[in-house]
Amino acid sequence: MPVLKEIKENLKAIANIEAVTKTYQEIANLKMNKIRQEVLNNREFAEELSRVYTLTKRFCAAQFKKEPQTRSKRSLAKGKKQRTVLFLSCNERFHGTLILDIWKEILNFLAENKADLIVTGRIGKYLAERSKLGHKMFYFELSDDEPEKKKIKGIIDFIKSYKEIIVFHGRFQTILFQKVVQSNISGENIEEKELNEIKKYLFEPSPEAVLDFFETELISAFLNQSILEHRLSRYATRMIAMHQASQNAEERRKNLRTKQKKLTRQLSNKKQIEMFSGFKLWET
Repeated sequence: MPVLKEIKENLKAIANIEAVTKTYQEIANLKMNKIRQEVLNNREFAEELSRVYTLTKRFCAAQFKKEPQTRSKRSLAKGKKQRTVLFLSCNERFHGTLILDIWKEILNFLAENKADLIVTGRIGKYLAERSKLGHKMFYFELSDDEPEKKKIKGIIDFIKSYKEIIVFHGRFQTILFQKVVQSNISGENIEEKELNEIKKYLFEPSPEAVLDFFETELISAFLNQSILEHRLSRYATRMIAMHQASQNAEERRKNLRTKQKKLTRQLSNKKQIEMFSGFKLWET
């Protein structure tokens, strides 16, 4: 029967889907476990280091206002663009709604703030080009699983020309819950109430040298941490997405099996009825 043949073909397709989703889920689980502890161990340290960077930068800015002719003030302000938004996306699909959720947050931010847009990942590029924002957009290719150090350095060299750098990415909370966050990696991540607590600092060898270190080495560390956070979040969402896809495939397979058994019974009953009808004709 054509219907039974179609059911068998669908069952084969579902079996293939289940195999693929299981493979994707296992790979994501392995990769997640590989970097999970590293991300969590570095998270608190990176956040505290960012706070120190912000306090130092604010203190230096206050000092530079008192000394408008200092070389430090000129070196900080010269050639700097105002703000950029960095969208960490991905090159492949199967990450649930995470990438779209990040993009929605970026759209909300850009609707109220002027900024250039930097995108990593082909999915993000597609979303940005399709939206036709009107903001300047710069694209950087970056591997999903093993981001190349050379390409990350290229991004760092580019974003250092901005005064404010805001990275939008996923943040791992639990395996079942991922959060969309915006990380300011340019030394602006501090609440105004904390400014009253700023104390005087003694810079060694000089404020210029300290801030130069912050704006090179630390921005690199903060960006790498954001990329790790985003990778961990993506792996977790892929695991959940593949688990849900496996459940959907299993449910579909059960329904097809039930339908297959029903049709098989109907076909068997029909054959038996035809056979008994034949016996009756012979008797008459």
